[in-house]
Order: sequence, then structure tokens, then C-alpha cells
Amino acid sequence: MDYTYMSKEDRKNMANSIELTEARKYLVDLVPQAGETLKRYFASRDFTQRNKDGVDFTTQADEEVDAFLIEQIKKQYPQTNFLTEETAPADYSSLEDTSDLWVIDPLDGTINFSRKHPHFAISIGLVDKGVPKLGVVHIPMTGDTYWAQADQEGAFLNGEPIRVSPTDNLGESVVACDWAWGLEKRLNVVRWLNNVSTHIRQIKSMGSAVADLASLASGRIDAYMHSGLKPWDVAASALLIEKAGGKITTPTGDPWNVFNSDILASNGILHERLLNLLNINSNS
Repeated sequence: MDYTYMSKEDRKNMANSIELTEARKYLVDLVPQAGETLKRYFASRDFTQRNKDGVDFTTQADEEVDAFLIEQIKKQYPQTNFLTEETAPADYSSLEDTSDLWVIDPLDGTINFSRKHPHFAISIGLVDKGVPKLGVVHIPMTGDTYWAQADQEGAFLNGEPIRVSPTDNLGESVVACDWAWGLEKRLNVVRWLNNVSTHIRQIKSMGSAVADLASLASGRIDAYMHSGLKPWDVAASALLIEKAGGKITTPTGDPWNVFNSDILASNGILHERLLNLLNINSNS
């Protein structure tokens, strides 16, 4: 690259930019340590719970892992910003134009975790102005670690490449959904399910957006829809899907980034057909 005509600001940005392969290796080593904390609490059942807004709540395990991940990433990358589930302000819109933003969900699937269901995940995404650059997802109870990075081809599970499903028949498709903490948002999912339910093979609701989207990237389901997601639910898994050959838009077909709360993700092959179904008789 010829740096002769680069501005001082461009040079500064390049100097401060996070090298993705180095960061990915660091995170792949880090997340299993956080996973051990969750496994310990999961086995002991010895943790406190605290109510948040509406029907939402958090646990001692969420908060401990959140603090651990922030502390460890700050040691390695002290100049970067954070948006995490347990520390996010009520209005984080000012972060939408931020580069090198660490977006963290320390425990996605808190209800599952609290009810001794093993389907939950840790998610760390590095985001540039709403677009994921690096994503690492860890499933503590299976030991599985997924990753993808923007400057490399492919998505990986435990170091092996993964692809979205080849399903091209809507009648054979498995579609997952989930329910927002905001109760009014759940009506969107009810409407979408009403539109698609007679056209697909199975509907699943498994309780962890992070883990479910990672399952989509690895071909275990064919599509996923949700209304009311937060950036930390999708920042890492969205990149997995893109790099595994899938597609993500809003449910109306508009371009999507991690600050959009509504999502349709699919293997790509079924995407337009699902969009058409979701938007039957829609005023949105």
C-alpha cells in the first residue's frame, strides 16, 4: 500500500486499528474462561437474580462474566469502547457511528440458564459503525466456539469451516423465532408466524438469539426471525451467518445492521420467499 498521500487522521486511524486475527485469537482463548464461570454457576445454582425492566431480569452470573470480559479486553485494547448488556445506558444511539466498538452479551439465554436448560451462549462482536468486523460465540455447555472475521473468508466452529444449510424447499425448512422482552414487540412475531406457519416444516423457539443464529450459520436451522433484539444479541452471530453464506435483512427487506432491532436471517436461498410471506397484509 502507498501511504504517501494519506492524511494524518488516516494514519492515526490505521495505527489505532485493531488487527483482527490477533484479536480473534485472543478472544478464542478468553471466552472459554468466561464459559467456565457460567458452568460453575449452572451446576451450583448458587446465584442471585435481579429484576430489570418489564419481565427482563439478570443474574449474578451475567454481571460477573460481563465485568470479567470488559476487564480482560481493556487490558489488551485500552483505547476502545464498549456496549455490553449489563452496562449499556438506556440510550446508546451515540455509539451507532463508533468504530472499534466491543459489543458483548455475557450470557444470552438467561431464562434457559436460570431454569437449568443448557442452551445459552457468550457473544463478543467488534463493530465498526454498526457493521460487525469480528465475531466470537461460545456455547459453554458444549464447549463449542464459533468465529468469523471480516477480512477472511468463511466462518468456523472449533476451527472447522461451517456453511448455512442448502435447503431450497420452503416446505422442508426449519425456522426459529424468539420473544422480545418488550411485550408489544411480540405481536410482530405472532403476525409473522401466522403468515409462515402453514408453509414451513417446523417452528422452533429455543431461547437464545446468539446460539440460534450460530445454529443458522452452521446449517442446523434454515431461518430466524425476531422483533426487539439488542446489538449484543446479534453483533457476533450476524457475521457468522454472512461469512457462512447466509443473508440478513430487516423483516421488510431493508438493509440491516446491528442497531436494527428486527431481523430476518436465513440461508439466503429461502430469503425472498420468506420476506414475501412475512409481509402479506402488512402495513409496515
